[in-house]
Amino acid sequence: MESFHLQLKEEVDSYERLKRREFDEIDNFRGFGHLLISLRIAQGMTQRELARRLGVHESQISRDERNEYFGVTLERAMKVLEALNVRMRTKVEIESPPCEAALA
Repeated sequence: MESFHLQLKEEVDSYERLKRREFDEIDNFRGFGHLLISLRIAQGMTQRELARRLGVHESQISRDERNEYFGVTLERAMKVLEALNVRMRTKVEIESPPCEAALA
């Protein structure tokens, strides 16, 4: 029961952060699918509305979100971002290989 209560509290806290439009950073696209879902929820948009904007069936959105958009193409991800009226910016950093860092 205590575990269930803690999980529920975490979910409520997470939902409240979304409503405040506070999103976690993603690293090398890990968590990108979760971000897409969070963006939809933060805007109060239903799966049905997103499907309508994308011109697909609602079941496709449900499937995509259940799989956290795993395997989605870059083109499809861009269409989802556009349908959500989201502009995403990235920061690229080239890290030194471990052996070069040790020599420096």
